[in-house]
Amino acid sequence: MNLEIVNNKGVFEIHGDFINEHTNQVATFFNNLLDTYYEIVICLKHVKQIDETAINVMKFISNKAKRRSKILFVLGNENKRIYSQLNKANLIYVFGNDYDFK
Repeated sequence: MNLEIVNNKGVFEIHGDFINEHTNQVATFFNNLLDTYYEIVICLKHVKQIDETAINVMKFISNKAKRRSKILFVLGNENKRIYSQLNKANLIYVFGNDYDFK
């Protein structure tokens, strides 16, 4: 399945397979956003599968946000298809459940 990043009222939803062949697209997209915006909201709820390369991209995005003192909010921890892999990679800390949609 292909991957698409959809801007849904400021929440950037990743739809499809977040796997090696799409990681450059995701890394470039969010790298540019972190250069521009103070707060970024990513939703992984619609990700069908994730692999180790994609997990490394999420680590890169998270680390860049920290280095730049940006706010990164990741939604979608209810997505059981990817939760265990993110947990194994110690990335559960990036998830938030109380984002205020204003």
